[in-house]
Amino acid sequence: QSAPSSDDLEGRANLCSLPCVCIDAKRASFRDDSVGIRLRSSTGRKVNKAASKWEVLIHIADVSDLFFGQEFRGGEDLSTDVLRRAAERRGQSRYDLPLGPLHLLPPVALEALALATNVDGLPNRCVTLWAYIDERDGKLLDAGLERTIISSPKALSFAEATSLLECNIDDTPQSLTNAKSIISVAERNLSLWNRRHRQRNEAARKRESRLATRELVASELKAAGGQSRDDGVGGSFQRSRGHRLVDSSLDLYAYAVGTMMKRANQPIPRAAGSGADRGGRLATAPLRRYIDGLAQRQALSVLCDYGSPLTSDECHKAAKAVARATDNIANLRSSKNRRDDSPRDRQSSGRQVSALHTLNRYLASTGGGQYREVKAISSGKNNECVIVGAGATGRVIGVSGTLKGGEKLLVEIIELDPERGVLDVRIV
Repeated sequence: QSAPSSDDLEGRANLCSLPCVCIDAKRASFRDDSVGIRLRSSTGRKVNKAASKWEVLIHIADVSDLFFGQEFRGGEDLSTDVLRRAAERRGQSRYDLPLGPLHLLPPVALEALALATNVDGLPNRCVTLWAYIDERDGKLLDAGLERTIISSPKALSFAEATSLLECNIDDTPQSLTNAKSIISVAERNLSLWNRRHRQRNEAARKRESRLATRELVASELKAAGGQSRDDGVGGSFQRSRGHRLVDSSLDLYAYAVGTMMKRANQPIPRAAGSGADRGGRLATAPLRRYIDGLAQRQALSVLCDYGSPLTSDECHKAAKAVARATDNIANLRSSKNRRDDSPRDRQSSGRQVSALHTLNRYLASTGGGQYREVKAISSGKNNECVIVGAGATGRVIGVSGTLKGGEKLLVEIIELDPERGVLDVRIV
């Protein structure tokens, strides 16, 4: 296809000449972010040659049609209004429900809004953060947000991206040399920024601790025969170089947008528990979280002078609506298993039953049983722990509050019933 015309650009910056890469789970159906780079000198902005010659580009799919439909189309737009209201009622996509995933939007709408990958000549509408990072110490020197048209990204799985980052340039297939160059420069800049950010930001350090705990628990589950998926489903969790690159890019996007909004003294919608004090992200997953679509709309209004900004009251009401939607979906999830997210909720889990049988056989073979002491790791979720070597999840009884995630424990087995998926323990 030919380059986009001025009408196609809709007042956006044309970045179609710059290749970019989308890294996501192998099973991902709808991709909403990608990363690229460009020479700082090509923008006309000041270049500090001692710092870096590159800007990192982080592209997020533009869903503003859903939120600006009435404002830019003159009157009510029933099609976008229906979709927006449906998204508000759902709050976010859920992948842990008994009957399968519940998407934020109908698949046909998600497909239209998602990034089209691996299709030469097909442009994508995005909201792009450009970031200029000092490659000496990771300091964010300059950043901005712009409405863009980008080229179709090269799609890579987390494993493929990791493999590219770890291979020599001479061993890289010709078709992937551009992708390797892009993600190598992006990784270098983003990892430096991420390291500096953790050093100076307590919320970032706490988030890193939570992720490290999840990784530790997931490794125990995987060692015991758990899932090895790359998308976090079913207790799986990985932090390969591909995962870390994407995490760092989205963290930077959220941090920079939040900082720029704060400087502009403007509110931005946030879901409960996702504030800056928790290292929460904003505006990075508009295809999966309704609040992120609203945050994107607000960022476009304030930082790109596109549309009218939301008031503080409107942002607050939006957060409350999302909280209600999340609670409603949580109630649906718990209708099958009434006890609140304890190991007993997963008594029908094949993995849990198998892990408990493994643990039971081990105890029998070593002359143990009830009241046998074993090693465990707290998951940081309620009073849950994972038995080392078996991967079985158990409830720690006799403890008030929530155990610190990643804490190594010596526990005593109180009740073990593989058929019901039940394991109760207490700390020795």
